[in-house]
Amino acid sequence: MPAHLDPADPGFARDPYPYYARLREQGPAARVALANGSHAWLVTGYEQARAVLSDARFSNVPPRGAGRPKPDSPAERARGCLARHMLNTDAPDHVRLRRLTTAAFTPRRVDALRPRIERLTDGLVAELSGRLARERTADLVDAFAFPLPVLVIGEVLGVPEADRADLREWTYRVGSPADALERGAVDEAWSSLHAYFTALIGHKRRSPGDDLFSTLVHDAAEGGLDDGELLAMAFLLLFAGYETTMNLLASASLQLLTHPRELAAARRGGPERWAAVVEETLRHGSPLEGTTWRRTTERVDLGGGAVIPAEASVLVVLAAANRDPAHFPDPDAFRPDRHLAATGRAAPHLAFGHGPHFCLGSRLARLEAAIALPRLFEALPDLTLAADPLELPYRPGLLVRGPRRLPVR
Repeated sequence: MPAHLDPADPGFARDPYPYYARLREQGPAARVALANGSHAWLVTGYEQARAVLSDARFSNVPPRGAGRPKPDSPAERARGCLARHMLNTDAPDHVRLRRLTTAAFTPRRVDALRPRIERLTDGLVAELSGRLARERTADLVDAFAFPLPVLVIGEVLGVPEADRADLREWTYRVGSPADALERGAVDEAWSSLHAYFTALIGHKRRSPGDDLFSTLVHDAAEGGLDDGELLAMAFLLLFAGYETTMNLLASASLQLLTHPRELAAARRGGPERWAAVVEETLRHGSPLEGTTWRRTTERVDLGGGAVIPAEASVLVVLAAANRDPAHFPDPDAFRPDRHLAATGRAAPHLAFGHGPHFCLGSRLARLEAAIALPRLFEALPDLTLAADPLELPYRPGLLVRGPRRLPVR
């Protein structure tokens, strides 16, 4: 085990699972020294992860002084404002904030997006096919896995398509360890996001549409949200709305390209088999590596020798819990058939969390993947990787995980 955990390390980002397996051998949760000089408890056991995510003794309000001390600055104030989103709150504030957005993600509204997702997918696949014909290679992340979810969530929220490249860069920075980027890059991104959403909300006040941001702005005028909560909600919904689905599409594509038998089985098996591919990717390559940080409000005994003191920083590592061998036989193998009804189905994974903070967009993410993956591989049956899969760069950090680039030919 290394002396400390460095989430910015490219080797760890590419394959953190051996580290998590060794950590799990010490118990279901362990205290770890982080590269930023702080310490945290990482929860790696499946049962313990579920317990923590539904236990009110683990507060979602960030602990004071977490991480490196940061001097006051415009960028730090912007970060503090945008971090006031509902994932960093407890009841009753969390219940109030979640209720304001639930209506946009009901099964009926999500399922109604199917025709639009199908059209967007077909258009992106056609563009990708043309690029491959012209240039022989393309990046599947840039050409497919990123634009589809950002276009979909952009329509739901009311974010202009022309802004997507800037938003991707800014959200990438704020979701990454500062040590993985150039000095000042994270601060610049927080300031840019704050300014962008301030301007967007101003535009929605002047010219509202039928999108979720316009609804939230109206609710704010009626006393539903204060200005800071409105900014934070805008940031969260955009970040969560495309980042995880982008990583799901990229990781699923990578697994299918490196497991030709599973790809052939999906092509033969129809919707049920494609759904199993999606569920196994969510388990095997969790797009959310970890939850948001929690802190203990009192001493908590998780069992197995893991006793966490009060006021401790705690991270539930979803990627580790989803590979707990006590619940998933042969956990490091990519086996979609474990999710088929005929095989008895695996235990439910934790890719979307558990408890009161369970991901609102889980149905939308699954729908996008279930539509996009078969259309991609049916239209491009000879698609192959154009790089060594063991050398692909991955997203650094402990929050989200997926390949940054996926060259194909």
